Amino acid sequence: MSLSRKQLLAASVGTALFPATLGCAIPPQRVMRDPSSTAFHFDETRFDEILSKPARHRQCCASTKTAGGLALDAMTSTMYAYEFDLGEGPGTVHEVGVFYHAAGAMLGLNDGAWNELLIPAMPHLSTYLRSDLEATHVKAGSGNPYLRRQKNTRLEDDTSIEALASRGCHFFVCNNALLGLADGLAGALRESSDALHGRLLASLVPGAMAVPAGVMAINACQEAHFTYLQAAL
Repeated sequence: MSLSRKQLLAASVGTALFPATLGCAIPPQRVMRDPSSTAFHFDETRFDEILSKPARHRQCCASTKTAGGLALDAMTSTMYAYEFDLGEGPGTVHEVGVFYHAAGAMLGLNDGAWNELLIPAMPHLSTYLRSDLEATHVKAGSGNPYLRRQKNTRLEDDTSIEALASRGCHFFVCNNALLGLADGLAGALRESSDALHGRLLASLVPGAMAVPAGVMAINACQEAHFTYLQAAL
C-alpha cells in the first residue's frame, strides 16, 4: 500500500524528533509540513542583502546543536584572528551563523522561548533534545545562556549572540528545524504545533532570520564565496 504525501511528511517528522527510538544517532535535516499552514515568511531580499555585504573575508559557521556554543566560539575566534592577530582591524570579516536541526535552532531563540517553552518542556522531550538542553545546565528562568553579553568581558572576546550581532554578525535559523521543534514541544506543552511554530518564529534572537532550510542557507553562503565551517554535528 502506497503512502500519501501527508503520511510521508508525518513519518519524516517523527524520524527527526525521536532518533533514539529508531536507532539513528543524528536526525535527518528535513522536517517538512505544508508551509501554507504556518506563519513562516522568507524575506529573500533581506537574505540576499546579508550575503552581499562587502567584506574582505566571509565565513559561514554552522551547527546542528547548541554544543556549548561552539559555533559562537568559532565565529569570535575567526574575527579576533583577522582583526587583531593579523592587524586588519574591525569590519574585515563577515560572519554568518547557520543553526539547523531542532537542537541547533535552539541557539537562535530568545530568553522568552527558553523560559516559557524549552525549559518547562525539557523533562518530556525526546532524548535528542533533552540531552542537548541538559548539557547547558539551564535552570528555570535562566533564559538562553548563549544570548546575553558576558560581564567583565571585552567585546572582542565576548562569544555571546548579543556581542556578535553588535559586531555585524548574522544568524540564519532553519524553519524546517523550527517546525520539528514545535512538534516536539506540542506534546509536552499540550499546545498546537502551528501555534508553537508561530511563537518560535516570533522569538528569534537579535540579528537572526528564519530561512527555509539550514542546508539551503549553507549552500547559498558557499555560492556567495563564504568559506564553510561546521562547528558541531
